[in-house]
Amino acid sequence: MLEIFSKNKTIYGSINLESSKSISNRLLIINELCDNKFEIQNLSNANDTKILTKILNEFKSQKEINCEDAGTALRFVLAYLATQDGNWIVSGSKRMHERPIKPLVDCLLELGAEIKYLDKDGFPPIEIKSKKLVGGKLRLKGSISSQFISALLMIAPKLDNGILLEIDSKVLSKPYIEMTLELMREFGIDYTWENNCINIENQHYIGKKIVVENDWSAAAFWYSFVALSKSGNIEIPNLHSASIQGDSILSNVYSKIGVNTEFKENSIILSKKNVLEEDLDLDLSNYPDLGLPIIVTCAGLGIKAHLKGLESLKIKESDRLKCIKKELEKFNISCEIDDSSIKIKEHQNVVEPSSTIECHKDHRIAMSIAPLSMKVNSIKLDDKYVVNKSYPKFWEDLQNISLEIN
Repeated sequence: MLEIFSKNKTIYGSINLESSKSISNRLLIINELCDNKFEIQNLSNANDTKILTKILNEFKSQKEINCEDAGTALRFVLAYLATQDGNWIVSGSKRMHERPIKPLVDCLLELGAEIKYLDKDGFPPIEIKSKKLVGGKLRLKGSISSQFISALLMIAPKLDNGILLEIDSKVLSKPYIEMTLELMREFGIDYTWENNCINIENQHYIGKKIVVENDWSAAAFWYSFVALSKSGNIEIPNLHSASIQGDSILSNVYSKIGVNTEFKENSIILSKKNVLEEDLDLDLSNYPDLGLPIIVTCAGLGIKAHLKGLESLKIKESDRLKCIKKELEKFNISCEIDDSSIKIKEHQNVVEPSSTIECHKDHRIAMSIAPLSMKVNSIKLDDKYVVNKSYPKFWEDLQNISLEIN
């Protein structure tokens, strides 16, 4: 249990964010695929990254691999192990066993892998046996997880025939695929992406030292704090406009809902502004991780909002639209949701939550709700440790800028 207080509803200070979990996890896989290992500086401290690091350090001596609740780790590891010699059983937490992996497994089978489901078809746990992958042409729907696509792209240079990937519908979370390809290019991999086809031929990764960018996704919660405060000014070092992270779109989105972003040489400065759009209509299909903090910000500010492109949130750590709707109701905020969107009515009166906020074992639920402490006396959450998945020092950072945590 954890309780958050903000006495004066203002927020001022400097926050050193975690480094990007998304970049870190991709670099760990690329390093394993590289002929000459390289140094990764500023690697993320997130649990997901720690789990992936441990797996990659131990898989040669371990036949049973537990990815716990790390979805990225499971997807990336599954594709990586398909290129290695050995037999493994790959599993995860109860929630991970409810998150589908069939599109990725189908592609690996098509490339020559030997994989079987050990419980329910289409879901972990699975058994994978080493078998030489030859590569070739694949066809996927753009609506699947971008992590499936990224997992396949990263192993493509190691396959004799590479991979020609044809995407047959609108791509969701496209910036994450672009991030993967740009990191691969950084390590010597040539690719083409023309129309709906990505082509990567057999070639070698070339190692070199790299520093991981700080995490734009984590900045979303601080944007929300500033937007919901009476007044605020937060400096965040090591974030830049020229980022390979698609979530840097935050500066543009929040300019519409109460936050100005000033880009300095080595930092950004967020400041409260009182000019707001009355009706926000956004397609977040490329930026689904920003959905929850934007939902909470709009609800707290009384802005009418319609946020679309959120279908991937059903298969995250929780069914995020359903769960955020449930928790916002405790603040007297009602929302309408369907499989891919949420509607928030304007001018709703935010009240003290009627009961403890459930985090649903989802780090983004907890961190997205926390900024509502700018609108009420206190918020009680049922899981202090849930933030460790992506942002272990979140509560510590809150205390450092004068919020009270019990």
